[in-house]
Amino acid sequence: MFPVAHPKTMQKARELLALNPIFLDTETTGTGANDVIIEVGIVDINGDVLYESLVNPGMPIPPESSAVNEITDEMVADKPGWAQVWREVEPILHNRAIGIYNADFDMRLLKQSCAYAGVPWTLDDKQAFCVMRLYAAWYGEWNARYNGFRSQKLASAGGFCGIDLPNSHHAVDDARLTAALLRYLADYVKD
Repeated sequence: MFPVAHPKTMQKARELLALNPIFLDTETTGTGANDVIIEVGIVDINGDVLYESLVNPGMPIPPESSAVNEITDEMVADKPGWAQVWREVEPILHNRAIGIYNADFDMRLLKQSCAYAGVPWTLDDKQAFCVMRLYAAWYGEWNARYNGFRSQKLASAGGFCGIDLPNSHHAVDDARLTAALLRYLADYVKD
């Protein structure tokens, strides 16, 4: 029966909250090795916006990506490119613990976007922690194929925990949901 809600998972959530993390989410042109960020959102632990911007990727947004994130070429045509956005984002992220739902993906896309824009990568990968993995361990559904806990979609995790936030697949809203999810895990009391 789910959730398993192992006490060590909840303790880890409390330890991560004690770091006063910020939370980041991105929307992208896709999931491949040549894709880049088209929206970035960063919030604090309370969900207050620290940064939010659409990004002109310098390439067409594939229709299949627009179908998911509802971001079109027209919406980003007059927005800053990644080099400018990174100059604004990097100081916010520098030396901070960063909570991300699916951290491996977003960190990879941050690096890819920097490489594509010709700007140096300056963060330490250890700054990021994955709220998706933490939630998967808390939820406790085993995936025998991968010999680990099964990942859950962010919207499903939020819904299961009774966290109602609109506009999934928009960076700031997903960052807010990630922050709320970590707070939920830290405060959870198992019957």
